[in-house]
Amino acid sequence: GLEQSFGSISCVGIGADEKPIAFKWPFGIEQYFNLMKKNIVIVAGEPDAGKSAYLLNVVKLNMNQYKIHYFSSEMGAAEMKSRMLKFDIPLSSWKFVVKERATHFQDVIKPNDINIIDYMEISDNFYLIGGWITAIFNKLQNGVAIIALQKPRGRDEGRGGEITKEKARLYLSMSHGTIKIVKAKNWVHPQINPKDLELSFKLVDGCNFIPQTTWQKPLK
Repeated sequence: GLEQSFGSISCVGIGADEKPIAFKWPFGIEQYFNLMKKNIVIVAGEPDAGKSAYLLNVVKLNMNQYKIHYFSSEMGAAEMKSRMLKFDIPLSSWKFVVKERATHFQDVIKPNDINIIDYMEISDNFYLIGGWITAIFNKLQNGVAIIALQKPRGRDEGRGGEITKEKARLYLSMSHGTIKIVKAKNWVHPQINPKDLELSFKLVDGCNFIPQTTWQKPLK
């Protein structure tokens, strides 16, 4: 199987205090949401909507601060390298560990680090996915897990439906050209609930997200 380390990981794990984790997100979601230890984040996206590009941008924004482990269920070494070469940094600058993994993620995640699962596959018995997410949550200590799911077109939730939202503290839904905050806890501003905020974007060269709007509530 694939197991590669891009660059050297000299950064430290996540501390055990109760303060929010200083974490950056594409489109500046950190202005609305505080990431905390043991959080589950779900990124549900339509096929080819930009889930992997979004997750690699998460890596790029945070790889110098935290240990990041990226579990890929569909990209081999050659495709991952091709994706990374699209970014505006040398290949040697990437600092994260990539492993090929399709199932039983709870057995391999690092409890005190950043874990990215791209993506959690399921083709039937969708009710099982809630249990898989819970198993990952139970394994976490001070770390977090960011889990990508496929979602049907026209729906906010990934395969598995409402049950996939239960453990998530942040739930993002990606369609072609649009990202939506479906659920968010741990608000940065107590009076500002970011639920249902949407932003339109263009994805250029398979890696660069160009916002076309600010975060805003959809018109009714």
